[in-house]
Amino acid sequence: MNRFIYPFLAIALIAITLSGCGYTLSRTGSASGPSKGRHKACVPMFVNDTFEPLIEEELTAALSDELMTDGRWVLTARGDADLLVTGRVTGFELVPLSYDAKERILEYRLRIRSDVKVTDVKTDKVLWKDSGVETFADYRVTDDITKSKIRKGEAVRKAAKGFAEDFIIRVLDTF
Repeated sequence: MNRFIYPFLAIALIAITLSGCGYTLSRTGSASGPSKGRHKACVPMFVNDTFEPLIEEELTAALSDELMTDGRWVLTARGDADLLVTGRVTGFELVPLSYDAKERILEYRLRIRSDVKVTDVKTDKVLWKDSGVETFADYRVTDDITKSKIRKGEAVRKAAKGFAEDFIIRVLDTF
C-alpha cells in the first residue's frame, strides 16, 4: 500500500507547487500610458550641493541603470522625453559606527540626501516630488588608506543603487 501512496503524494506535492497561488511579480508594468507602458524619460546629471566630488554622477548613473533595467522606461534625449527626472544631492555625511580600543574609527555609515522630482515635459507639471530622500551604506576602514578609499567608493555605489531601487518602488508604480 505504501508504494502507491508515496508516488501519489509526490505527484500531489508537485501539482500544488506548480499551481502556485496566482500571484506574480512583474517588472514589465501595465500596457497603459505612453509607449504601451514604457515612459520615455530623460535623466540629466543631478546637481551636487555638497563638497563630496562626483557623488552626483553615482546617483545619476545608478538611477539611469535602474530605469533601463526595469523595462517600463526608455531613456532618451530631453526633446523626445515624456518625463524629466531631475535631482539635487543636498547632503553627504560620514557617521562613525564603531571604534577600537584606542578610539580609532573602524566603520562608517555613509549617508546621502537628495531632492528628486518627475516632471511632465509637455505640461511642465510636477508629477512626483520628494525632498530629503535619504540612502545609506556602511563600510569598514583599515590602516591601508587605498583599501579604505576603495571601500568608501563601493559604499557610495551601494547607497546609490539603494536610492535608485527605492525610486522605482516609490515612483514608478504611481505611473
